[in-house]
Amino acid sequence: MAKILSQDEIDALLSTVSEEASEIEGLEGAPSKRVILYDFKHPNLISKEQMRLLENIHESFSRNFGVFLSAQLRMIVEIDLLAIDQLLYSEFVMSIAPPGCLYVIAMEQPPGEVILELSPALVIFIVEKLFGGKGVFSSTTSRPISVIEQRIMGKVIDRATAEMSNVWSPVAELKTKVTRFESNPEFIQIIPSAEPVVVVSLQVKIHDNKTLMNFCYPYRWLAEMVGRPEVQDRLQFGVGESTAEERKTLTSQLKQVTCSLRASVGSTQISIEDFIQLQVGDLLLLDTKPNQENTIFVRDKPTFKGLIGRRDRYRAVLITDLIDKETNNAV
Repeated sequence: MAKILSQDEIDALLSTVSEEASEIEGLEGAPSKRVILYDFKHPNLISKEQMRLLENIHESFSRNFGVFLSAQLRMIVEIDLLAIDQLLYSEFVMSIAPPGCLYVIAMEQPPGEVILELSPALVIFIVEKLFGGKGVFSSTTSRPISVIEQRIMGKVIDRATAEMSNVWSPVAELKTKVTRFESNPEFIQIIPSAEPVVVVSLQVKIHDNKTLMNFCYPYRWLAEMVGRPEVQDRLQFGVGESTAEERKTLTSQLKQVTCSLRASVGSTQISIEDFIQLQVGDLLLLDTKPNQENTIFVRDKPTFKGLIGRRDRYRAVLITDLIDKETNNAV
């Protein structure tokens, strides 16, 4: 026989149901938490400050080395930073299809080795252009690089290592030397296969042809290089106050910089009709007098006041005053 519920029991059941419904509605309306996947096999070892430092270094390398290749090949070569990835060394080796073009660069302080990978198509193109050929760029080139081509590329690779040392110089003095060349990546074992590396990919663009060149840095060497106390202070607190020697060097370099200087004789306004009817010998009345100060422009900005005249056989300007940049009036 069914039990008849009292009014108190019915109210208790209804209150319980309403509380559960409100909890469900609260869960549905609550904002979902953002979940970020984390791979424990490939932990992210590079901080944002270190990533920014690597970007600045290799962007400078791209500009300098691109200018060098443009001068050597007599054509426009654009090199851009494409990506900075963290991989295992075994993954980097497996990503290269033989025959490749790999240079092992030995470094000192701290000791270590870096791999510079170039596309065989790019190497063959550079060699042909250096010998005066047309330089047909073929991305399907799969033949190994000959010994003669390796010798010719030696000058280009030496310049690349020199630029590499220059761009790393703000961080630390880096001595580099190319130790060997390999076409098969499996023959190069600079670190154990399970250790992480940082691969910097640069895109080389010649006309409409694009290819890649990669730097493979062992993370252990990179961490030792960037983890120095002076480098960490620079990353956290920025560059400190310059020394007296740095200020002296900067001042001497600034004194050698050239800039355009232009003196305005005067100005006037005429109609289009008068301008069309101008002929040789016509006179234009200017808004300044011969003994009146004129404006002197430095890089098209009014900077000085001066008198225009002659010195010996040359036209000259005598600077008489400095113009206030805020009011554009003489000081």
